[in-house]
Amino acid sequence: MIFRKGKDVLGEPMKSNSLLNRIIVGTILGILIVLTIFGPPLSLLIFISAWIVIATSELLKILKIKGIRLNPYLTVINNLLLFIFVHFQLPMILYLLPIIAIFVSGILARKDRSLIFTYGLFVYFYLGFLPAHLLLLKRFSLTANFSVWLVLFPLFLTWINDTGGLLIGKLIGKHRLAPKISQNKTVEGFIAGIVFSAIFAFFYLNKFLPTHSIIILSILGMVLGIFAQVGDLVESVFKREASLKDSSELLSAHGGFLDRIDSLLFTIPVFYYYLNLTLKPPITI
Repeated sequence: MIFRKGKDVLGEPMKSNSLLNRIIVGTILGILIVLTIFGPPLSLLIFISAWIVIATSELLKILKIKGIRLNPYLTVINNLLLFIFVHFQLPMILYLLPIIAIFVSGILARKDRSLIFTYGLFVYFYLGFLPAHLLLLKRFSLTANFSVWLVLFPLFLTWINDTGGLLIGKLIGKHRLAPKISQNKTVEGFIAGIVFSAIFAFFYLNKFLPTHSIIILSILGMVLGIFAQVGDLVESVFKREASLKDSSELLSAHGGFLDRIDSLLFTIPVFYYYLNLTLKPPITI
């Protein structure tokens, strides 16, 4: 999570060894992600599929606490099918199959049919459609002959945004950003995250997108920084209502798999569409 002031979401003091755990786990994950993105597209498909299977399971457990029960097998399969459709560039008509399956499962349910429709579609969008954009970015780097480092940009920016907001929030954070959602996020951390994102975007992308002005790249960084924090708050809503600190403890001090991608679910698609609008050839699903 971001912009903490020394305590977790539930108000408990952070453990003294949490920083070391975060560094160790974060380093391992970072190396694994970089190697995967630089590898063949199939390796990225396998990696993101495995990650989303776990993240989806975590979200379903959170929803279950609130009395919202979705079929875990159908939900996971729907998301995996979407990744397969995107990876192999299959006809878009197939993208409707998971949606039809969601409606059918709701119709056949004994109760809470409208909730199954609503949350089934949400999970398909949230942990299916949004993360699939990482596959699109990878394809872009291959088909448009652009550096794979562009694929890593939204990941790096999200980390810069998170780290900058965390540090400034701890040092001078006094005004709570969204106390009803997350008590530990501050306005100062929010602003710092955006500033760090703008600076990083200019220096990082200037080499790969030299025709884009400093103003455009800085604004892009600011927009991505805002979306990163929106993504973090979206997941915090679910955890807050379920009285949870993290989606799970599978990644030690980093929380769960969903916690690690909540911001990326928003920054990656936004960056993808920016490239799609400004660079040729356009990327299509």
